[in-house]
Amino acid sequence: MMSDAVVAALAVVVLLALIALRTPIFVALAVSGIAGLIGMRGLAGVELVPLSLVAQLQNYALVAAPLYILLGEVLAVSGLGRDLFGAAYRWFNRVPGGLGASAVGSSTVFGAMSGVSISSVAVIGRMAVPEMLSRGYRPAFASGTVTASGALAMLIPPSLMFILYSSVTGVSIAQLFAGGLIPGLLLAAFMILYVVLRAKTAPADAPVTEERFTWRERFAALAKISPALGLILLVLGSIYTGLATPTEAAAVGALAAFGVTGLIYKKLGWANLRAIFASTAHVSASVLVIVGAAFVFTQMLVVARVPDAVTGFVAGLDVSPYVVIAAIMIVLVLLGCLVDAASLLLVVTPILVPAIEELGFDPLWFGVLLVVNLEMAVITPPVGLNLYTMKSVVPELDLSDIFRGVMPYLVIEAGMLALVTAVPELVTWLPGLMQ
Repeated sequence: MMSDAVVAALAVVVLLALIALRTPIFVALAVSGIAGLIGMRGLAGVELVPLSLVAQLQNYALVAAPLYILLGEVLAVSGLGRDLFGAAYRWFNRVPGGLGASAVGSSTVFGAMSGVSISSVAVIGRMAVPEMLSRGYRPAFASGTVTASGALAMLIPPSLMFILYSSVTGVSIAQLFAGGLIPGLLLAAFMILYVVLRAKTAPADAPVTEERFTWRERFAALAKISPALGLILLVLGSIYTGLATPTEAAAVGALAAFGVTGLIYKKLGWANLRAIFASTAHVSASVLVIVGAAFVFTQMLVVARVPDAVTGFVAGLDVSPYVVIAAIMIVLVLLGCLVDAASLLLVVTPILVPAIEELGFDPLWFGVLLVVNLEMAVITPPVGLNLYTMKSVVPELDLSDIFRGVMPYLVIEAGMLALVTAVPELVTWLPGLMQ
Protein backbone atom coordinates (compact mmCIF):
# COMPACT_ATOMS: atom_id res chain seq x y z
CA MET A 1 0.00 0.00 0.00
CA MET A 2 1.33 3.42 -0.92
CA SER A 3 2.16 5.93 1.81
CA ASP A 4 0.18 9.15 2.21
CA ALA A 5 3.17 11.15 0.97
CA VAL A 6 3.36 9.15 -2.25
CA VAL A 7 -0.39 9.48 -2.82
CA ALA A 8 -0.19 13.26 -2.25
CA ALA A 9 2.70 13.50 -4.73
CA LEU A 10 0.71 11.56 -7.32
CA ALA A 11 -2.29 13.85 -6.73
CA VAL A 12 -0.08 16.85 -7.45
CA VAL A 13 1.12 15.17 -10.66
CA VAL A 14 -2.52 14.56 -11.66
CA LEU A 15 -3.30 18.23 -10.96
CA LEU A 16 -0.42 19.43 -13.17
CA ALA A 17 -1.38 16.99 -15.91
CA LEU A 18 -4.98 18.20 -15.91
CA ILE A 19 -3.81 21.82 -16.02
CA ALA A 20 -1.55 20.97 -18.96
CA LEU A 21 -4.58 19.47 -20.72
CA ARG A 22 -6.38 22.81 -20.21
CA THR A 23 -8.94 21.31 -17.86
CA PRO A 24 -10.87 24.04 -15.98
CA ILE A 25 -8.89 24.77 -12.84
CA PHE A 26 -11.75 24.01 -10.44
CA VAL A 27 -12.21 20.59 -12.07
CA ALA A 28 -8.48 19.87 -11.89
CA LEU A 29 -8.33 20.82 -8.20
CA ALA A 30 -11.44 18.87 -7.24
CA VAL A 31 -10.59 15.71 -9.19
CA SER A 32 -7.00 15.51 -7.97
CA GLY A 33 -8.04 16.33 -4.38
CA ILE A 34 -10.81 13.71 -4.26
CA ALA A 35 -8.57 11.12 -5.93
CA GLY A 36 -5.90 11.77 -3.33
CA LEU A 37 -8.36 11.46 -0.42
CA ILE A 38 -9.70 8.17 -1.80
CA GLY A 39 -6.15 6.91 -2.31
CA MET A 40 -5.25 7.68 1.32
CA ARG A 41 -8.44 6.85 3.20
CA GLY A 42 -10.74 5.11 0.74
CA LEU A 43 -14.32 6.31 0.35
CA ALA A 44 -14.34 7.26 4.04
CA GLY A 45 -11.84 9.98 3.12
CA VAL A 46 -14.41 11.95 1.20
CA GLU A 47 -17.37 11.53 3.55
CA LEU A 48 -16.66 14.76 5.41
CA VAL A 49 -15.83 16.80 2.30
CA PRO A 50 -19.40 18.07 1.69
CA LEU A 51 -19.82 19.31 5.27
CA SER A 52 -16.35 20.82 5.35
CA LEU A 53 -16.96 22.43 1.97
CA VAL A 54 -20.16 24.09 3.14
CA ALA A 55 -18.43 25.29 6.31
CA GLN A 56 -15.62 26.84 4.23
CA LEU A 57 -17.98 28.62 1.84
CA GLN A 58 -20.01 29.96 4.78
CA ASN A 59 -16.92 31.81 6.02
CA TYR A 60 -18.07 35.34 6.87
CA ALA A 61 -15.00 36.86 5.19
CA LEU A 62 -16.15 35.50 1.83
CA VAL A 63 -19.42 37.44 2.00
CA ALA A 64 -17.43 40.55 1.10
CA ALA A 65 -16.23 39.04 -2.20
CA PRO A 66 -19.50 39.16 -4.21
CA LEU A 67 -20.31 42.57 -2.71
CA TYR A 68 -17.06 44.13 -3.94
CA ILE A 69 -17.52 42.40 -7.29
CA LEU A 70 -21.02 43.91 -7.47
CA LEU A 71 -19.61 47.35 -6.61
CA GLY A 72 -17.08 47.10 -9.44
CA GLU A 73 -19.63 45.85 -11.95
CA VAL A 74 -22.01 48.73 -11.17
CA LEU A 75 -19.25 51.27 -11.71
CA ALA A 76 -18.11 49.52 -14.89
CA VAL A 77 -21.38 50.40 -16.66
CA SER A 78 -21.44 53.98 -15.38
CA GLY A 79 -18.95 55.38 -17.87
CA LEU A 80 -16.66 56.15 -14.95
CA GLY A 81 -13.68 54.60 -16.73
CA ARG A 82 -13.91 57.20 -19.48
CA ASP A 83 -14.19 60.03 -16.94
CA LEU A 84 -11.27 58.70 -14.86
CA PHE A 85 -9.05 58.46 -17.90
CA GLY A 86 -10.12 61.91 -19.10
CA ALA A 87 -9.40 63.49 -15.73
CA ALA A 88 -6.01 61.78 -15.43
CA TYR A 89 -5.05 62.89 -18.95
CA ARG A 90 -5.85 66.52 -18.16
CA TRP A 91 -3.34 66.37 -15.30
CA PHE A 92 -0.65 64.21 -16.94
CA ASN A 93 -0.76 65.40 -20.55
CA ARG A 94 2.24 67.73 -20.17
CA VAL A 95 4.60 64.95 -19.07
CA PRO A 96 6.26 62.56 -21.57
CA GLY A 97 4.03 59.58 -22.19
CA GLY A 98 1.10 61.47 -20.72
CA LEU A 99 -1.53 59.06 -22.03
CA GLY A 100 0.34 56.10 -20.56
CA ALA A 101 0.73 57.85 -17.21
CA SER A 102 -2.98 58.68 -17.34
CA ALA A 103 -3.80 55.01 -17.92
CA VAL A 104 -1.82 54.00 -14.83
CA GLY A 105 -3.44 56.73 -12.74
CA SER A 106 -6.99 55.87 -13.81
CA SER A 107 -6.33 52.13 -13.31
CA THR A 108 -5.12 52.87 -9.78
CA VAL A 109 -8.28 54.78 -8.89
CA PHE A 110 -10.59 52.24 -10.53
CA GLY A 111 -8.73 49.43 -8.76
CA ALA A 112 -9.50 51.16 -5.47
CA MET A 113 -13.19 50.69 -6.25
CA SER A 114 -13.42 47.31 -7.95
CA GLY A 115 -10.81 45.03 -6.37
CA VAL A 116 -10.78 42.80 -9.49
CA SER A 117 -7.89 43.20 -11.94
CA ILE A 118 -9.66 41.98 -15.09
CA SER A 119 -12.44 44.53 -14.52
CA SER A 120 -9.88 47.31 -14.33
CA VAL A 121 -8.16 46.15 -17.53
CA ALA A 122 -11.48 45.87 -19.36
CA VAL A 123 -12.90 49.22 -18.26
CA ILE A 124 -9.76 51.35 -18.61
CA GLY A 125 -8.34 49.44 -21.58
CA ARG A 126 -11.48 49.99 -23.64
CA MET A 127 -10.89 53.75 -23.52
CA ALA A 128 -7.15 54.20 -23.01
CA VAL A 129 -5.56 51.80 -25.50
CA PRO A 130 -7.51 52.90 -28.63
CA GLU A 131 -6.78 56.51 -27.67
CA MET A 132 -3.05 55.80 -27.36
CA LEU A 133 -2.97 53.90 -30.64
CA SER A 134 -4.74 56.76 -32.42
CA ARG A 135 -2.06 59.16 -31.12
CA GLY A 136 0.76 57.02 -32.55
CA TYR A 137 1.76 55.05 -29.45
CA ARG A 138 3.40 51.69 -30.11
CA PRO A 139 0.95 48.80 -29.50
CA ALA A 140 3.30 47.06 -27.05
CA PHE A 141 3.78 50.25 -25.02
CA ALA A 142 0.07 51.09 -24.96
CA SER A 143 -1.23 47.61 -24.10
CA GLY A 144 1.50 46.84 -21.58
CA THR A 145 0.74 49.99 -19.61
CA VAL A 146 -2.93 49.11 -19.08
CA THR A 147 -2.44 45.36 -18.70
CA ALA A 148 0.13 45.79 -15.94
CA SER A 149 -1.52 48.67 -14.10
CA GLY A 150 -4.84 46.80 -14.10
CA ALA A 151 -3.17 44.29 -11.76
CA LEU A 152 -2.93 47.05 -9.13
CA ALA A 153 -6.55 46.23 -8.23
CA MET A 154 -5.21 43.07 -6.57
CA LEU A 155 -3.06 45.07 -4.16
CA ILE A 156 -4.84 48.38 -3.63
CA PRO A 157 -7.83 47.86 -1.33
CA PRO A 158 -10.50 46.65 -1.54
CA SER A 159 -8.80 43.56 -2.97
CA LEU A 160 -10.45 40.23 -3.74
CA MET A 161 -7.10 38.47 -3.19
CA PHE A 162 -6.88 39.80 0.36
CA ILE A 163 -10.41 38.57 1.06
CA LEU A 164 -9.47 35.07 -0.12
CA TYR A 165 -6.23 35.15 1.90
CA SER A 166 -8.17 36.18 4.99
CA SER A 167 -10.68 33.35 4.49
CA VAL A 168 -7.83 30.83 4.63
CA THR A 169 -5.60 32.34 7.33
CA GLY A 170 -7.95 34.32 9.56
CA VAL A 171 -5.79 37.46 9.21
CA SER A 172 -8.02 40.56 9.47
CA ILE A 173 -9.26 41.82 6.11
CA ALA A 174 -9.05 45.40 7.37
CA GLN A 175 -5.40 44.88 8.35
CA LEU A 176 -4.64 43.35 4.96
CA PHE A 177 -6.34 46.25 3.18
CA ALA A 178 -4.24 48.70 5.20
CA GLY A 179 -1.06 46.71 4.59
CA GLY A 180 -1.53 46.70 0.83
CA LEU A 181 -2.21 50.44 0.47
CA ILE A 182 1.32 51.86 0.64
CA PRO A 183 2.96 49.16 -1.55
CA GLY A 184 0.11 49.56 -4.04
CA LEU A 185 0.54 53.32 -4.32
CA LEU A 186 4.33 52.95 -4.54
CA LEU A 187 3.96 50.41 -7.32
CA ALA A 188 1.65 52.78 -9.22
CA ALA A 189 4.24 55.57 -8.81
CA PHE A 190 7.02 53.31 -10.12
CA MET A 191 4.91 52.39 -13.14
CA ILE A 192 4.24 56.05 -13.93
CA LEU A 193 7.96 56.80 -13.51
CA TYR A 194 8.83 54.02 -15.97
CA VAL A 195 6.28 55.32 -18.50
CA VAL A 196 7.74 58.84 -18.30
CA LEU A 197 11.36 57.68 -18.57
CA ARG A 198 10.56 55.31 -21.44
CA ALA A 199 8.72 58.05 -23.33
CA LYS A 200 11.64 60.40 -22.73
CA THR A 201 14.30 57.94 -23.92
CA ALA A 202 12.28 56.33 -26.73
CA PRO A 203 9.92 59.05 -28.02
CA ALA A 204 8.82 56.88 -30.96
CA ASP A 205 6.99 54.65 -28.46
CA ALA A 206 4.94 57.55 -27.09
CA PRO A 207 4.81 60.64 -29.32
CA VAL A 208 4.44 64.00 -27.62
CA THR A 209 0.99 65.56 -27.76
CA GLU A 210 0.51 69.27 -28.30
CA GLU A 211 -2.86 69.35 -26.55
CA ARG A 212 -3.08 71.71 -23.59
CA PHE A 213 -5.64 72.17 -20.81
CA THR A 214 -6.38 75.09 -18.53
CA TRP A 215 -6.47 74.76 -14.76
CA ARG A 216 -10.20 75.29 -14.93
CA GLU A 217 -10.59 72.30 -17.25
CA ARG A 218 -8.45 70.16 -14.95
CA PHE A 219 -10.47 70.94 -11.84
CA ALA A 220 -13.72 70.51 -13.79
CA ALA A 221 -12.56 67.00 -14.72
CA LEU A 222 -11.82 66.28 -11.06
CA ALA A 223 -15.27 67.52 -10.11
CA LYS A 224 -16.78 65.10 -12.63
CA ILE A 225 -15.20 62.10 -10.89
CA SER A 226 -15.69 63.42 -7.36
CA PRO A 227 -18.64 61.06 -6.68
CA ALA A 228 -16.37 58.10 -7.42
CA LEU A 229 -13.60 59.52 -5.23
CA GLY A 230 -16.17 60.03 -2.49
CA LEU A 231 -17.13 56.37 -2.86
CA ILE A 232 -13.53 55.33 -2.22
CA LEU A 233 -13.38 57.51 0.89
CA LEU A 234 -16.70 56.07 2.08
CA VAL A 235 -15.59 52.44 1.73
CA LEU A 236 -11.99 52.66 2.87
CA GLY A 237 -12.57 55.44 5.40
CA SER A 238 -15.29 53.46 7.19
CA ILE A 239 -12.94 50.45 7.38
CA TYR A 240 -9.81 52.28 8.55
CA THR A 241 -11.68 54.32 11.15
CA GLY A 242 -13.38 51.22 12.53
CA LEU A 243 -16.89 52.44 11.73
CA ALA A 244 -17.62 49.34 9.64
CA THR A 245 -16.18 45.92 8.93
CA PRO A 246 -14.91 45.30 5.38
CA THR A 247 -18.07 43.30 4.65
CA GLU A 248 -20.36 46.05 5.95
CA ALA A 249 -18.35 48.65 4.01
CA ALA A 250 -18.74 46.54 0.86
CA ALA A 251 -22.52 46.45 1.28
CA VAL A 252 -22.72 50.21 1.85
CA GLY A 253 -20.32 50.83 -1.05
CA ALA A 254 -22.37 48.68 -3.44
CA LEU A 255 -25.55 50.52 -2.47
CA ALA A 256 -23.81 53.88 -2.90
CA ALA A 257 -22.47 52.75 -6.29
CA PHE A 258 -26.05 52.11 -7.44
CA GLY A 259 -26.94 55.62 -6.29
CA VAL A 260 -23.98 57.22 -8.08
CA THR A 261 -24.55 55.27 -11.30
CA GLY A 262 -28.31 55.82 -11.32
CA LEU A 263 -28.71 59.37 -10.02
CA ILE A 264 -25.52 61.02 -11.28
CA TYR A 265 -24.42 59.06 -14.35
CA LYS A 266 -28.00 58.06 -15.37
CA LYS A 267 -26.87 54.59 -16.52
CA LEU A 268 -29.14 52.20 -14.58
CA GLY A 269 -31.48 51.10 -17.34
CA TRP A 270 -32.90 47.57 -17.40
CA ALA A 271 -30.26 46.39 -19.87
CA ASN A 272 -27.45 47.59 -17.62
CA LEU A 273 -29.09 46.14 -14.51
CA ARG A 274 -29.31 42.74 -16.19
CA ALA A 275 -25.68 43.01 -17.27
CA ILE A 276 -24.59 44.01 -13.77
CA PHE A 277 -26.29 41.15 -11.97
CA ALA A 278 -25.43 38.57 -14.63
CA SER A 279 -21.74 39.50 -14.59
CA THR A 280 -21.66 39.66 -10.78
CA ALA A 281 -23.22 36.21 -10.53
CA HIS A 282 -20.83 34.81 -13.14
CA VAL A 283 -17.66 36.21 -11.55
CA SER A 284 -18.78 35.40 -7.99
CA ALA A 285 -19.69 31.83 -8.92
CA SER A 286 -16.36 31.41 -10.71
CA VAL A 287 -14.44 32.61 -7.65
CA LEU A 288 -16.43 30.57 -5.12
CA VAL A 289 -16.29 27.33 -7.11
CA ILE A 290 -12.50 27.72 -7.23
CA VAL A 291 -12.50 28.39 -3.47
CA GLY A 292 -14.45 25.19 -2.89
CA ALA A 293 -12.33 23.06 -5.21
CA ALA A 294 -9.09 24.45 -3.75
CA PHE A 295 -10.37 23.62 -0.27
CA VAL A 296 -10.90 19.97 -1.31
CA PHE A 297 -7.33 19.84 -2.63
CA THR A 298 -5.84 21.44 0.46
CA GLN A 299 -7.85 19.05 2.66
CA MET A 300 -6.05 16.23 0.87
CA LEU A 301 -2.70 17.90 1.56
CA VAL A 302 -3.61 18.34 5.23
CA VAL A 303 -4.56 14.66 5.55
CA ALA A 304 -1.15 13.81 4.07
CA ARG A 305 0.42 16.22 6.62
CA VAL A 306 2.10 18.19 3.84
CA PRO A 307 1.94 21.56 5.71
CA ASP A 308 3.61 19.95 8.75
CA ALA A 309 6.28 18.41 6.54
CA VAL A 310 6.96 21.70 4.79
CA THR A 311 7.14 23.55 8.12
CA GLY A 312 9.56 20.99 9.54
CA PHE A 313 11.72 21.08 6.42
CA VAL A 314 11.89 24.88 6.32
CA ALA A 315 12.60 25.17 10.06
CA GLY A 316 15.43 22.67 9.73
CA LEU A 317 17.24 24.54 6.96
CA ASP A 318 20.56 26.07 8.02
CA VAL A 319 20.13 29.21 5.94
CA SER A 320 18.88 32.74 6.44
CA PRO A 321 15.07 33.02 6.61
CA TYR A 322 15.29 35.57 3.81
CA VAL A 323 16.91 32.98 1.55
CA VAL A 324 13.84 30.80 2.17
CA ILE A 325 11.54 33.74 1.33
CA ALA A 326 13.47 34.39 -1.88
CA ALA A 327 13.21 30.71 -2.87
CA ILE A 328 9.47 30.70 -2.15
CA MET A 329 8.96 33.82 -4.29
CA ILE A 330 10.87 32.28 -7.22
CA VAL A 331 8.79 29.08 -7.04
CA LEU A 332 5.56 31.09 -6.90
CA VAL A 333 6.57 33.14 -9.94
CA LEU A 334 7.14 29.91 -11.87
CA LEU A 335 3.83 28.43 -10.66
CA GLY A 336 2.10 31.67 -11.61
CA CYS A 337 3.05 30.99 -15.23
CA LEU A 338 0.84 27.87 -15.12
CA VAL A 339 -1.97 28.47 -12.60
CA ASP A 340 -4.33 31.44 -12.17
CA ALA A 341 -3.72 33.75 -9.21
CA ALA A 342 -6.78 32.90 -7.08
CA SER A 343 -6.22 29.13 -7.34
CA LEU A 344 -2.53 29.50 -6.56
CA LEU A 345 -3.23 31.62 -3.49
CA LEU A 346 -5.83 29.21 -2.14
CA VAL A 347 -3.59 26.16 -2.60
CA VAL A 348 -0.23 27.49 -1.36
CA THR A 349 -1.42 29.63 1.55
CA PRO A 350 -2.34 26.75 3.93
CA ILE A 351 1.01 25.11 3.14
CA LEU A 352 3.29 28.14 3.37
CA VAL A 353 1.83 30.28 6.17
CA PRO A 354 2.63 27.79 9.01
CA ALA A 355 6.22 27.62 7.72
CA ILE A 356 6.41 31.41 7.45
CA GLU A 357 5.22 31.80 11.04
CA GLU A 358 7.75 29.18 12.18
CA LEU A 359 10.47 31.36 10.67
CA GLY A 360 9.20 34.31 12.69
CA PHE A 361 7.60 36.31 9.90
CA ASP A 362 4.27 38.15 10.17
CA PRO A 363 1.50 36.42 8.13
CA LEU A 364 0.08 39.89 7.39
CA TRP A 365 3.37 40.91 5.77
CA PHE A 366 3.57 37.62 3.89
CA GLY A 367 0.00 38.08 2.61
CA VAL A 368 0.94 41.38 0.96
CA LEU A 369 4.17 39.87 -0.39
CA LEU A 370 2.17 36.97 -1.83
CA VAL A 371 -0.31 39.29 -3.56
CA VAL A 372 2.52 41.30 -5.14
CA ASN A 373 3.84 37.99 -6.45
CA LEU A 374 0.39 37.08 -7.78
CA GLU A 375 0.24 40.42 -9.60
CA MET A 376 3.11 39.05 -11.65
CA ALA A 377 1.08 35.88 -12.29
CA VAL A 378 -1.83 37.71 -13.94
CA ILE A 379 0.49 39.48 -16.42
CA THR A 380 2.82 36.53 -17.10
CA PRO A 381 2.37 34.36 -20.20
CA PRO A 382 0.96 31.85 -20.93
CA VAL A 383 -2.01 31.96 -18.51
CA GLY A 384 -2.02 35.56 -17.27
CA LEU A 385 -5.68 36.54 -17.29
CA ASN A 386 -4.98 40.25 -17.79
CA LEU A 387 -3.19 39.49 -21.06
CA TYR A 388 -6.22 37.82 -22.59
CA THR A 389 -8.61 40.38 -21.12
CA MET A 390 -6.68 43.09 -22.96
CA LYS A 391 -6.86 41.09 -26.18
CA SER A 392 -10.63 40.66 -25.77
CA VAL A 393 -11.36 44.39 -25.28
CA VAL A 394 -9.00 45.55 -28.05
CA PRO A 395 -9.11 42.67 -30.57
CA GLU A 396 -6.88 44.37 -33.13
CA LEU A 397 -3.90 44.00 -30.79
CA ASP A 398 -1.49 41.13 -31.41
CA LEU A 399 -0.86 38.88 -28.41
CA SER A 400 2.88 39.06 -29.04
CA ASP A 401 2.71 42.86 -28.61
CA ILE A 402 0.80 42.46 -25.35
CA PHE A 403 3.31 39.89 -24.07
CA ARG A 404 6.22 42.12 -25.03
CA GLY A 405 4.61 45.19 -23.49
CA VAL A 406 4.27 43.72 -19.98
CA MET A 407 7.88 42.49 -19.69
CA PRO A 408 9.31 45.73 -18.21
CA TYR A 409 6.52 45.74 -15.62
CA LEU A 410 7.48 42.24 -14.48
CA VAL A 411 10.87 43.73 -13.58
CA ILE A 412 9.13 46.54 -11.67
CA GLU A 413 6.98 44.00 -9.80
CA ALA A 414 10.10 41.98 -8.94
CA GLY A 415 11.69 45.15 -7.61
CA MET A 416 8.64 45.75 -5.42
CA LEU A 417 8.95 42.19 -4.06
CA ALA A 418 12.52 42.94 -3.07
CA LEU A 419 11.57 46.30 -1.53
CA VAL A 420 8.71 44.87 0.56
CA THR A 421 11.02 42.06 1.71
CA ALA A 422 13.79 44.47 2.69
CA VAL A 423 11.47 47.07 4.28
CA PRO A 424 8.53 45.20 5.90
CA GLU A 425 7.43 48.45 7.55
CA LEU A 426 5.95 49.44 4.18
CA VAL A 427 3.30 46.82 4.97
CA THR A 428 3.10 46.84 8.77
CA TRP A 429 3.20 50.57 9.55
CA LEU A 430 -0.36 51.51 8.58
CA PRO A 431 -2.01 48.43 10.18
CA GLY A 432 -0.04 49.19 13.36
CA LEU A 433 -1.29 52.77 13.28
CA MET A 434 -4.87 51.51 13.01
CA GLN A 435 -4.43 49.34 16.08
